[in-house]
Amino acid sequence: MPLLERYDLRSIRHMRKKLSKDFICAFALTSIFAVLSLFRLGNTYAPQSYYTADSENRDIILDFGSYLDVSSVSVFLGNLNTRHFSLSAFNEVTGIWEVVDGDAVAESVFAWNKIDVNYNLRYLGIVCTDDAAILNELAAQGPDGQVLLPVNASDYPALFDEQDTFPEVKTYMTGTMFDEVYHGRTAYEFLHGLTTYETTHPHLGKILISLGILVFGMTPFGWRIMSVLFGILIIPFMYLFAKKLFKNTFAATTATALLVFDCMHYTLSRIATIDIFAAFFILAMYYYMYRYLEADHQYRMTKNALSDSFLPRPIYTALALSGISMAFGIATKWTGVYAGAGLALLFIWHTLSHYPKGQVLKLFFFCSAFFILIPLLVYVLCFIPVVGYSPYKNLIDKVIQGTIYMFDYHSTLVAEHYYSSPFYEWPVIWMPLLDANDAVDATRVSAISCMGNPLIWWAGIPCSLYVFFRWIVRHDKKAGFLCIAYLAQYVPWMSVGRITFIYHYFPAILFVILMMGYTIDRIKERFPWGRKATAIYLAAAILCFFLFFPVISGLPVSKEWGMQLRWLKDWILVL
Repeated sequence: MPLLERYDLRSIRHMRKKLSKDFICAFALTSIFAVLSLFRLGNTYAPQSYYTADSENRDIILDFGSYLDVSSVSVFLGNLNTRHFSLSAFNEVTGIWEVVDGDAVAESVFAWNKIDVNYNLRYLGIVCTDDAAILNELAAQGPDGQVLLPVNASDYPALFDEQDTFPEVKTYMTGTMFDEVYHGRTAYEFLHGLTTYETTHPHLGKILISLGILVFGMTPFGWRIMSVLFGILIIPFMYLFAKKLFKNTFAATTATALLVFDCMHYTLSRIATIDIFAAFFILAMYYYMYRYLEADHQYRMTKNALSDSFLPRPIYTALALSGISMAFGIATKWTGVYAGAGLALLFIWHTLSHYPKGQVLKLFFFCSAFFILIPLLVYVLCFIPVVGYSPYKNLIDKVIQGTIYMFDYHSTLVAEHYYSSPFYEWPVIWMPLLDANDAVDATRVSAISCMGNPLIWWAGIPCSLYVFFRWIVRHDKKAGFLCIAYLAQYVPWMSVGRITFIYHYFPAILFVILMMGYTIDRIKERFPWGRKATAIYLAAAILCFFLFFPVISGLPVSKEWGMQLRWLKDWILVL
């Protein structure tokens, strides 16, 4: 066999071995996160039928057959939030209804709302004092927690046909938490053509949530499964991105593992909000932009680079996919616009400095379709399921009115929240966000905190500074790409006057992790102890993840455990 052929065969075998190794690493990390994220995601059942308490069916009278001590009534509320009720007990001696609670409130949609009664009665009257209320199920309880079924339950079949769904303990497993009451609810309304409640963000993310509900029903599992799917998909995307950047399996695996075991990525992947979708599309748009820069760099090495009328297909393909990803990002959340500004800076800076005038014009014309027209089209189309309180003239009118409302809402919002935090506190995790906290028993709680992995986020600060140094002082283009991507996700928040939370920092964290991969790659190449030190650090970060796992996953945990994890004074991880 000729020497050249033997060399080619060895090269092919080497390439196949590398690809196989990369596939195994990416697949293993993706599988690990999939298992973790699906663990105790939420019940696959919840009350589905509903009773509408309106002007014609306002009064609900329950007959328990004899006088009983009724401690509470739990209402699984439908898609109309914050409903008010008046509860009364009928006195058979006086013939008068005695008010037990004149203004009982149920706040959380698609969740069990407990209303205290603590009254000995036979007849319980429940009157909706709002125009209407949607009640999916009702369960009365005695002092020892037993469920009390009225003898006239058949008079209200929709209220008492799913008693087996009533949980012994109310947690995130049985109902909505935090902003799920907005996004999950709106996804349900999209499917049923109801008036849209959440209109402060574009609607693609809620459309995606509705797909899970369509398949699995309006259950905790159903409204969260699409978030899980996108949280899982981010993992192989991160691996591909890191491998493109660093050209070695070790750095790509390490960076991806840091994302797998980041606490905030875990939490956002398990809650029916739009943030994980936006983060996925932001990562995708920068991945494809980097592929464009890399493909162009390779093309510039050819002799015809300056004279070709048309550029190679890989260049156009990468740009098109970056633009499409940006379109989906903006249609999910306006933070996609921030990310798009960073893309524009990278694209314009590179293109004007490398392309002759003729090619620049053709490229800009091509990009006007994928970075302007397609994003506009996707943005318009995502408004199709929106139903308003008054009819819109047409789809365009719906888009214009909705966009104006979003801008007015975010620019004028004045609100306070205990767990809010300004942008400068985010990198150090000064104030985590408590998404859920429910008592399981006298000593244990089910809590879900949205926070970063301290060993990852805190280590990310010096790594980021190092990458900025490499960009500013050493003029490293790869470092510059990561810095611009990071700044595009972070700097715009510095001028935002409305209330903000730590999860707004998550898209920036994706690039902090890539900066950590960059730093690890440099350490590995320059120092013989680099691999061993990285392995030790990664093991510590994984251990830290599992240390905090009970308070980010909702796993029942003692309050003492949560208090021991209070490393900073504002870390309220359990209540």
